[in-house]
Formats: sequence, structure tokens, C-alpha cells
Amino acid sequence: MNRRMIPNIPEIVYDGNETDFGVNLLAATFGIAGTQMDRSELAFYSGMANHFCWIEGDWVGSRGCECFGNNNETPFEEELRLIKTIGWSAKYIVVNRDKDGNMMNTDGEAIKRDITESIDKGYPVLSRRASNHRYNIIIGYEDDGDVIVCKEAVDGVGENSGHRDVETLAHDNWQNDILDYIVLKERSEPIPERQRVLDQLKLITARACRTDKIRGIISSGKAAWEAYLYMLEHEDLSGLPLVDDKPGMDSVYLRIGVYCDGLCQIWERHAALDYYRALAEKYPEWRSELDAAAAALDECSKYGGFLWSQGFAFEGEGLEKFRDPAARKLLADEGRCAMQKDMEAIEQFEKILAKEHAYD
Repeated sequence: MNRRMIPNIPEIVYDGNETDFGVNLLAATFGIAGTQMDRSELAFYSGMANHFCWIEGDWVGSRGCECFGNNNETPFEEELRLIKTIGWSAKYIVVNRDKDGNMMNTDGEAIKRDITESIDKGYPVLSRRASNHRYNIIIGYEDDGDVIVCKEAVDGVGENSGHRDVETLAHDNWQNDILDYIVLKERSEPIPERQRVLDQLKLITARACRTDKIRGIISSGKAAWEAYLYMLEHEDLSGLPLVDDKPGMDSVYLRIGVYCDGLCQIWERHAALDYYRALAEKYPEWRSELDAAAAALDECSKYGGFLWSQGFAFEGEGLEKFRDPAARKLLADEGRCAMQKDMEAIEQFEKILAKEHAYD
């Protein structure tokens, strides 16, 4: 058996928060490839520290809005922009398939070459699978690539449903399951820090103020906040059972899980705070705005844990409480305060951009 593995894979943490997990995956990928970035810096440049997406009026579709990619018009758009920003070139492949699942624009042998060549150079491959749409990194292969070895997030089931972890898994027949992937090619000149900060602030503020929908269905920024809070306050859960008695059956348990996807996005606001503070030291002309933005985002992020502090839970009385409209109104009202803090941070970013425009 031919087996090749990238050595010294760092720990990758997954606790059920897909927003946080996306940043952790990227940090591991770049660290393995030799580009060390502080996690708070990566949270900022990846956009995940300011990410909020929601699908208005659709609680089913809104599951997974916390994942990397929902700010994109095309898959891996954000990741490719990030890769260029920090100084890498990359190859990106979307695997198009016909109605029978056959590859149309590539084939298994071509993908196998991409993967094995990248692993042989010591670079992991960022990929996505059709079976769960969750990102993973390919860190090795067996049998000359007929089997690939991945680091993947897994959720427990049954009595182990509370378990979350990242496991090393081997996959054969992976050609039938791969959706798209990124292969790092070679290093390039990174964009100077000051310019990439300004570019990212422009992107953050544009998304926060976006009123049209991404891919026609996904609200972003303030529009996502408003859609999320309206659904949270006004949805009628009175006719739903507390738990799903059959697989796929709707329930209060499933609904609270979807709303927690939104809270995971808000919690990630704290992830870039250290980088904002470091930038305030490096660029004193932005200090007042960055300090104010960091303080506002710190307050905003606390909404990610507010639900639990009020006695809501995935079982018993905490689950029954989530069905109560009056109780959920309390959550929505607190969310509006958090939204205001988020918008205050955006206003500070806009002030920085206005200053720079005045200097031009």
C-alpha cells in the first residue's frame, strides 16, 4: 500500500460552531503550508469575524448559514480572495456533474494528480463533499490516491449526540462525493498590510449595508439581522412537538438549533478583537475608530451566549421556554441591542475609510 501523510498536523478544534471551525481549518491549512498567521488576523481577513447571513422566512434554508461560503456568489470566492491577499496562488476546481453524477469538466485521475502532488509538496487540500457540504482538509493519501485521508468535523449521534470533534478519516470512492477543492500552488507577494486592511474594511461595510440578496436568497449584514430577529420573535412554534420523534420531523428542538447557527455567527465577532487592537497600536491615526469598533463588537458578540444565560436549552424546561413567544421576544429585543452594536462598529470602519479617501 502506497501511503503518504503530511506530518505534524496541528490540532483543529470543532465544537459545533461552523463559523469558528472555518477559521480553524484555514489556520491549520496555512500553518502547515508555512504561512503563520495569528488567528485573530485570519478571522478578520477571512471575513468570518463580521459574517452574518440568513435566509428570510425560511428556517430550513437558514440552517448552515454560519458556514464559510454563504457570503459568496460562487464557491470558495472568499477563500481565493484571502489566499491572494496573504500571498499565495492557488488552483480552484468546481466539479460539475450531469444528472447521473458523472463528472463533466474534469475526471478522477486529474483530481487525484492534483491531490497527490499537493500532498507530496506538504500542502493540504481544502475540499468540500456532497454528503455533508462541510469543508475539510485532505492531509494524505493511500494506494496512489485511490484513498484520501481527511481531517473532518464530526457530530455525535444518538446517546453521543453532544459530542463534537475533528477526526482523521480515510475515504475510498471519494470521486463520487467531491464537490470542489483548492490546491495551494506557490507563494506570491502578499498585499501590503495597510492596503489589505482597507480593502477588507470596504468589503465588511459593503456587506453590512447590502440590501439585495446573495444568489437571490441569502440576506447579509443588517438585512440578515432584521430577518433573523423577525423570525425569532414572530414564528409560531405552538403546534410543534418539543423533540423530533421521527428522523427529519420538525420540532422545537430542531428550530432552536437553526437559531443557534445565527448565534454562532454573532459570537465570532470576538475573534478579531486582538487584531483590531494591534492595528490601533500600529496605525495611531485609526486608534479612536478601532478602539470604538472593538468595544462595540465585544458587546455584540456577547449576544451569542445570551440565550443560555436566560435558561433556554435543548431539553426540558429550557426547550419549552423557547416555544413561548414572550420568552423569544426577550431574545429578539436583546438581539436588537446587539445589532445596534454591530452597526456602531460598521460606522467606525466607515470613518476610517472616509479618512483615507480624504487623503487620496
